[in-house]
Amino acid sequence: MADELWREEREFWLAGVAEAARKLDGSCLMAFASKGIMNRAAVVAALQSAPRWQEVTLADRASIETDEVCVLAYHATARRAGADTYRALCTTTWIRRAGDWRILQHQQTPV
Repeated sequence: MADELWREEREFWLAGVAEAARKLDGSCLMAFASKGIMNRAAVVAALQSAPRWQEVTLADRASIETDEVCVLAYHATARRAGADTYRALCTTTWIRRAGDWRILQHQQTPV
């Protein structure tokens, strides 16, 4: 299961807005140093106005999982066109809802 979610996690960084939004649980919360705590609606709005990442590497990966929840922790290195390389320590909590995996929580701490 974790291998599938590592692919989903990478895809979340790189996917278009509609695909990224589809992965978010209705009660999703995200925390960013630059934007604070955001609910699902705020995350979707931010995705619509921000350029998407062109590449991302997920290193130092760790995970814990149950049948219904999986927490991913990693060091992300990401790039956008015309911007400096972004590096952050991240956690994402995925939850299984009606058989589909959705992002319940995501947090980034820039390093």
